[in-house]
Amino acid sequence: MIKKDFIVLNDYFMRFLLAKEDSQNILKDLINSVRIDAGQEAFEEVIILNTFNLKESINGKESIVDVRAKTKSGETVIIEIQRAGNKAFIYRGIYYWAKSYAANLKKSKKYDDLNPVISINIVDFNLTENKDKPHSCYFIKEFDTNEILTNHFEMHFLELKKFNEQSKLYEPLSDWFKFLSIKENLEDKMKVLVEKNPIMKEIYDKYNNFVKDDNLTEGYTEWEENYFKMLTLSEERLQGRLEEKEAMATAMKKENIDIETIKRITGLTIKEIEKL
Repeated sequence: MIKKDFIVLNDYFMRFLLAKEDSQNILKDLINSVRIDAGQEAFEEVIILNTFNLKESINGKESIVDVRAKTKSGETVIIEIQRAGNKAFIYRGIYYWAKSYAANLKKSKKYDDLNPVISINIVDFNLTENKDKPHSCYFIKEFDTNEILTNHFEMHFLELKKFNEQSKLYEPLSDWFKFLSIKENLEDKMKVLVEKNPIMKEIYDKYNNFVKDDNLTEGYTEWEENYFKMLTLSEERLQGRLEEKEAMATAMKKENIDIETIKRITGLTIKEIEKL
């Protein structure tokens, strides 16, 4: 049984919480809390498309979003959870949105048969330039008039590191931020949330069912152990790429190539290049 320092953002647990057959109410509450906070309409019904599989393992995770759902009116909602990363995650989010949007168009269908795709990205690191805004929402807009071109593109970022008690959020979304940010003393913190928000009681019940199941806790542990192995490997690869870029920049400087060109080709900043 895992209770001490339980990591809520563990992918295995989050899929159990949001993508199990009986998770519709919880998933709908999260989606609607995000939507209402951004001034958008709530959904009446949410149908989970990729339900949780007990046999999932981190080694078998494909390049797909963590949770995929469909609304009664035809919108696709995708949710991705990332515990560590950098600004490159923005492009990953756009890529997943694009894949989901293109998947809407079946053979013999017309472009106007495409339906909106709503992307919700939960990240445990600072991502956007909105320093004091834990929830940001993006649409495609005209530059001068601010007119929204279409409702087919809607992308949300929930940046947990930016959240605090003074954050101005729709209260149910604020409760979600508090829950998603839990890394220790979960029982104590959940008691406070359960008293004020009914959906948190459902979440707490699912958590208790999860930690009492040996198969589920085994999956949690495997995911947690392998996650850090994969993260370390990714960091090593990134470090290797950085060294390659620095070597390239050094060689270009010796050839007296201008610094703007070096910056454009290597992706290094001017300060990084000047230090070489």
